[in-house]
Amino acid sequence: MTRYFSSFIFGLSALLLTVSCSKDLGNYDYHDINELAITGVESTYSVLTGVDTLHIEPEIAATEADQPDERYDYFWILRGSNQFVDTVGTERALDYPIDLAPETFTLHFRTVDKQTGVAWWTNSDLVVGTPYSRGLLLIGENEQGQAEAEMISMVSDTLHIPNILSNSGLPALTDPVGFLHTGGYYVKMWVLTRSGSYYLDRMTMKSTPANQFGSLVYTTDPIQTETLDPIVIAPQIGSEAGATGQTWIRAVLCSDGSVFVSYTLLNGGDFYPNPMNRTSDDPDRLLKAAPYLLYSIGSLNAVMWYDSENERFMNISNIGLSTSSTVLTDGASDPFPWNQAAAGRILVYAENTRNTDGGSVNGNSFAITKDGNNRHYIYKFYANGANPAKHAAYTVLPMATDFDKADFYAFSSNRTVVFYSVGNKLYAYDYNPGNERIYPYPTIGTDEITMLKFDTQIDHLTNSLYIATYGAGTKGTLRRFIVGSNPNVVELTPAENGEWNNLINVTNMSWRAAN
Repeated sequence: MTRYFSSFIFGLSALLLTVSCSKDLGNYDYHDINELAITGVESTYSVLTGVDTLHIEPEIAATEADQPDERYDYFWILRGSNQFVDTVGTERALDYPIDLAPETFTLHFRTVDKQTGVAWWTNSDLVVGTPYSRGLLLIGENEQGQAEAEMISMVSDTLHIPNILSNSGLPALTDPVGFLHTGGYYVKMWVLTRSGSYYLDRMTMKSTPANQFGSLVYTTDPIQTETLDPIVIAPQIGSEAGATGQTWIRAVLCSDGSVFVSYTLLNGGDFYPNPMNRTSDDPDRLLKAAPYLLYSIGSLNAVMWYDSENERFMNISNIGLSTSSTVLTDGASDPFPWNQAAAGRILVYAENTRNTDGGSVNGNSFAITKDGNNRHYIYKFYANGANPAKHAAYTVLPMATDFDKADFYAFSSNRTVVFYSVGNKLYAYDYNPGNERIYPYPTIGTDEITMLKFDTQIDHLTNSLYIATYGAGTKGTLRRFIVGSNPNVVELTPAENGEWNNLINVTNMSWRAAN
C-alpha cells in the first residue's frame, strides 16, 4: 500500500511539472555567469599544534578574467568532530597559527562572487597533532641557572622545542631532576625539580601550581602533603612504543626521602596511601631514602630503596597489600651485604639496566658503594620479588683513574663496562674480573660533561650512550654514541644523525612515545 501511494504521488508530480512547463511560453534572456575554479588547495594538511602556522594560497581562475580580488568574499571555515565551527580567515591566502586540540578537522574554503551571489568551495582534511607525543624529553638549566625543559620532537621531522617549562605557566624552578612521561594507565607528564614538581597537560605542556603530587596523596600520617616533591617515578618507559614494565603499579620517591607505592587498579586511579619508607616493627618512624628506586625495568613487581639513615637496602613487595618495607637479610656466603653499615660502606650511586646476567630476564640493577678507605665496589643484583638475588660484587681497582671523583656514572646493559666522567674527561672501566681495563676518551671535547645515560628505553640492544656537554660559547650539546661489542676494547662510535646543538645545560633525559 505504501509503495503504491508513493509511486502515485511521484507520477502526479511529474505530470503537473510537465504541464506547467508546456504552458510556460514566456521569453527569457539567458546569459553565462562568472564561473570559478579553485586550485592550490590540498586534500589533506598535517600540522603540529603550538608549532606550525598553516599557510595556503589558493589560485582562483574565473571565466570572467582579470577580475579584482575585491569582487569576491573569502571564508576559511574550520569544523571539528565536537561540532566546533570557526571562521579562521577572510582573505584569499590563509595564515593560521595552529592552537587546536589534536584531532582531524574539516577545513572549508568558500569563495563568493559578490556580483552574482554564487558560492564556490573546496574541502580539506586538517590533521592536527601534537609535537610532544614522541621524542626525547630534556631537562636542565637555562643561561640564568633556572630549571628548563626542552624536547627533541620526532613526530615526523626532528624538531627542537625550547622553553617548555618557562612557557608552562609554572613559577620559576631550580635544581632540575627529571622530565618524564609515566606511560601505563592514569598517564601523567611530570617535570621534577628539587624546588617543586608538577604534572603538565600532555597535549599543551601547560600546568598550574595546583598540579602537585600532594593532591594525589591520601595519608593518615602527619605529613604536609603540599611539600612532597617527586624526584623519581617508576616504572620508566621501557620500549620505543612507550610501554612500561608494569601498567598498574607506580612508585614515587620524593625529595624529602619519602617513598610512596600505589596499585592504581585497587586505588581507583593515580592515588597514593601512606608512605612505605618504614618498617613493621617501628611503623611511626619514617626513614629517609637515598634518591634511587631500584627495580626490574622489564617487569616491576617489587621496588627496592636505600635507607640512608641506617645504610641498608630495603625492599617493598606484595604491592597493594604491604604497608611497610622489608629489612633484607644477609648470608655468610653472599657476594655482598644488603646491610652496608655492617660492612662499613655507604651508597654512592645506583642504576637500573637491561642486563640479564644470572637469568635476570627483566633487568639487573647496579650500585656503587665505598668504604672508609675510599675503596669503591660495584654490586650487581636482581631487584625482583620478595627475595632479590645478589649476583656479583666487584672491587674497583686503582687503575680506574679518578673513579672516586666522578660526576656521573652509566652502566652498560650489554657489557661489563661502566662509563664515568670527571669534568670534561670521559672514561670507561671494564670491571670484568681478571680482565680489568681503563679507557680514556680525550676526543669528547673541552666542554664540561653534564650527563651520561645509556639507552634503556628506545632500543637497549644497540648499546647507545648519550653524552650531554655544555660550554658558555657552544651552549648545550647532546650526542649519541654506539658502544662496540668487541670484548678486547671499548669502542665509542658517534651514531649517525645523533647530535643536537644549541640546547640547555642538559642534566637528564627520557623518552616519550605516546599521548
